[in-house]
Formats: sequence, structure tokens, C-alpha cells
Amino acid sequence: MSSGMDAGAVRRPPEQADPVEQLLREWPELGALGVDWLRRWAPRAEKQIVGIAKVLRRYPWMAELVGQGPVSLVNPYSVEAYVARDGSEACISLFGWAYCSADGSNVRRLELEFKGLEPHEGGVREIYRPKRRSAFARAKEYVRIL
Repeated sequence: MSSGMDAGAVRRPPEQADPVEQLLREWPELGALGVDWLRRWAPRAEKQIVGIAKVLRRYPWMAELVGQGPVSLVNPYSVEAYVARDGSEACISLFGWAYCSADGSNVRRLELEFKGLEPHEGGVREIYRPKRRSAFARAKEYVRIL
């Protein structure tokens, strides 16, 4: 009378899926940050990392830019993203500098400064502008999206 199981077999719970692998399956853009970085930060900052992933998906050139730098030095709470009010370009901020472009073909490095808060859809949003004004950036203001 065999029940189909060996008497000495131990039932093991199903293996848990690796949370980093799950993140990478859902958000392949996060590959730019590296698996080691994700393993270090995902347990503590998953919501922030998903926010970064959403921005990288919307602006793919940012993932390429991030993948070129020493991402291991960045913590997920120091990554910020901005979009110009007129929608003409977006920026990602790492190490205090914002790297801005319309499509990734001409990336400019700007230093943005906080201008103020403004009401927006029942809440508030932060507005920034370039610290050093240039003819190109004179009228630009950026809204923080991450």
C-alpha cells in the first residue's frame, strides 16, 4: 500500500521567487542599476525603486545614462526626476546634477534650484529652475516627478 510518497521524503515548501528577479521581470529598465545594487536596496526601498523604474520606462534615455555611471554610489532616495513645465524635456538627478534632454540625443548637465511649491490636483508640487541661467534655460521651469 503505497501512498505515492516515500516514507523518508520530507515535504518542502515551494521555493520563494527571488524578489530582485521579480522586479527585473516586471521592470527590465532596472537592469541599468545592476543586480547587486537592487539586492542591496530592494528590501528597504522597493516603493522608491518602482518609482525610479516608472520614470526610466517613460524616458528610456535615462536608463542608458544611468547605466553609464557609478550607480553603486547612489541610494534610491537621492535619485530625483523632473519634467519641464512645457513637456519639452525631462531630467534625472544623480549626485546633485540634473541631466536633461528631450530624447537623450543632447544631454545637458544643469544644477537645479528649488523655486517653490504650487497647488496641484489637491496637493502641492515642487518647482525648480536652473541655478545658472542661460539663453536656452532662461524661461524653463521644471516640476519634480520623483
